[in-house]
Amino acid sequence: MARRPFLLTAVALIAFWACDWDAVRDASPLTFAIREGYFVDPPPPPPHIALLVATETQYPCMNYWLESELDVVDNILRVSVSDRVRKPEICLTAIGPAQYKVALPVTVGAYTLEFTRHGLTDRYSVTVTESAIEITTQEAHFTRPTAQSFPRVT
Repeated sequence: MARRPFLLTAVALIAFWACDWDAVRDASPLTFAIREGYFVDPPPPPPHIALLVATETQYPCMNYWLESELDVVDNILRVSVSDRVRKPEICLTAIGPAQYKVALPVTVGAYTLEFTRHGLTDRYSVTVTESAIEITTQEAHFTRPTAQSFPRVT
């Protein structure tokens, strides 16, 4: 009989370790914008061009964040998007989407923006000029830009 409490304790500890209690799953569609300003903390030397990604799902705190990772190779910006949304330690009490924000290492020129998630890839052409950031959809399954053009800070 002494083995049963030990076995239950061991199973509970393994389950607790295996579960990610501060994350939820979210595979909702995503919106994104590429804006110039002060969006990333800590910001690089201002102003910077940043990618802002948001879930369609709204959360009880406006500071939930979407786990994602940016990889840059030449003029290709690849964003691996997870379905894991992290809960904040301190809730900023306003309803809002989970977000991913990252400064982009871009200057005036042409780029390819790729989002990957669950084996799907969305592709966009991004053109940065002195006055605007233009986005053209090539292939989209789970993302969409909030606008086709964003003004630059002048």
